[in-house]
Amino acid sequence: MVTESAARWKSVRWARVGLFYGLALGWICVVTLGLYFSGSRDFSLGGTSQVAQLVIAALYMPAPLAAALVVERLDNRRPLIATTFRGFRQSLLPLVLVAVGVLVALFGGMIAASWLLGNVAGVSGTGTVLFSHEDLVANILLLFPGQDSTQVAQLSAAVPPFWGLVAAAGVSALIAGFTVNGLFAFGEEYGWRGWLADELRPLGALWANLITGVLWGLWHAPLILLGFNYYPYNRLGPAFMVVFCVSFSFVLWRAREVTGSLLAPAILHGMFNAFAGIFVFILSDRHPLLSAPVGLLGSAVIAVTAIGFWWLTRAQVAQRSHQT
Repeated sequence: MVTESAARWKSVRWARVGLFYGLALGWICVVTLGLYFSGSRDFSLGGTSQVAQLVIAALYMPAPLAAALVVERLDNRRPLIATTFRGFRQSLLPLVLVAVGVLVALFGGMIAASWLLGNVAGVSGTGTVLFSHEDLVANILLLFPGQDSTQVAQLSAAVPPFWGLVAAAGVSALIAGFTVNGLFAFGEEYGWRGWLADELRPLGALWANLITGVLWGLWHAPLILLGFNYYPYNRLGPAFMVVFCVSFSFVLWRAREVTGSLLAPAILHGMFNAFAGIFVFILSDRHPLLSAPVGLLGSAVIAVTAIGFWWLTRAQVAQRSHQT
């Protein structure tokens, strides 16, 4: 057993993994330094300009894709992207079913966990769910201060009831996952759940996802140190992002296994990015390191979802593995 395990670790081309990660992280460091020296130094909520957000989406997220393509080129391998979009129509229904199921599980679980810990148990920092319309409007006004009475009235009329807001956000996230958000997320997923997952596959799913999650989480560090996601806990943020990314990696890996398509993790990743922002509006008493979606509570819900996802799809994945 020891010899077999050692052989698996030796079969991974660690030099290639290092090159891939060096390219992906190096690109990010250059982009972040460019933003920093251009004056974009506050990536906290409300501090990130729209221009900086576009730069992040356009230049940050495609880095793993570019790094993977470079390594594939050096290896003279047929790039994974050449077959990624084949059979999209045939796989559309499984993609939709997986997307909807995981979306409901993740965000339904996060709302339920926030309610249990925040509203019922009174655990500070985990978030209190704002079910009433008045509380929702008041919380949104805290994010957009300085509005006059007319603007407040217009905002109050525009904000739907709690479950209407959640449903609208869910539908929007589903659409975004299959369109623009999924496209940007594909830039990340091609590297993490595509090239790197295939390279680490001999280690088994557990080790492959642990390693991928750590590398993926640390890859976010340059932006997090400038306040992204966990402000004002910039220095602690990267460690909490690693925990989040390890949990989420298991969900995204399984989505590819279940559907047989690299598009599945890209869609789920894009959906998550689209839906995550709603927690700023529907939760009060949020501690960035604890609350959903990317604090410890969110990571815990994702981990539970991953366990359930793996268990429910075990027969399907076994059958697919037998066919291939």
